[in-house]
Amino acid sequence: MLSLKDCIDMCGLTDDEVAAIAEAANLPPIVAVLVGSNLLRSEAGLSYLGEVLRNRAENAVDRNQPELAARYRATYESFRRRCPQPLVD
Repeated sequence: MLSLKDCIDMCGLTDDEVAAIAEAANLPPIVAVLVGSNLLRSEAGLSYLGEVLRNRAENAVDRNQPELAARYRATYESFRRRCPQPLVD
């Protein structure tokens, strides 16, 4: 049986990216893995995911949580470097 961590490792996203999808869409993490995997396969999906990650960082700044904002910003920047183009199967 596959664990959540196994699924995250196979989908091409990080734990923080999956958590951001789950939080933004109010989904269980395992469903967020599937959604995120699909988002990686289109330009619109990459744009949406980048927006979710950027908004998460901005919201942490607005809530005066600088450590969390820095972590979320690093997640966003890492995502943009790692995923400049949609994945092709």
